[in-house]
Parts: sequence; C-alpha cells; structure tokens
Amino acid sequence: MSWILHWDRDAKIKQTVPGFCAYLPDSGEMHLRIGDEQRGTKGSWDLPVRHCKNAGPKLPVFIATNVDLTVWQ
Repeated sequence: MSWILHWDRDAKIKQTVPGFCAYLPDSGEMHLRIGDEQRGTKGSWDLPVRHCKNAGPKLPVFIATNVDLTVWQ
C-alpha cells in the first residue's frame, strides 16, 4: 500500500492527498482510491499495471494509467 501525492506544478511541491493505492498482484492491477474534495477528485479505480523496463534507486517499479501511453502526447 502507498499514499498518494499531488504534484503542484506552479509551487513545485508535493502535497498529500486523502486516499491510497495498493498493488493487487493476483489481477495485475493497482487499486486507487482518492477523496480529495479540495481539488474535486473523488472515486476509486482499478488500473492495469505494467512493469517498468529499467530498474534503479529513483525509478518506478511499475506504472499504472487509464491512458494508452503509446499515443499520449
């Protein structure tokens, strides 16, 4: 389980968001629950997960998205 952070682009800071995410290894999904009334984001999602090709101390282990990254711009 992990906590969720919001990246404020203008202030260049990360702020905690009410919610959590958890990796579900049996289904290969990430369960994400957010209840951020300040930013108007509330809901829960199960997103497919892909393992990252590169490994390293500051690199993610996997990525989950609801957008096809091969066509994202």
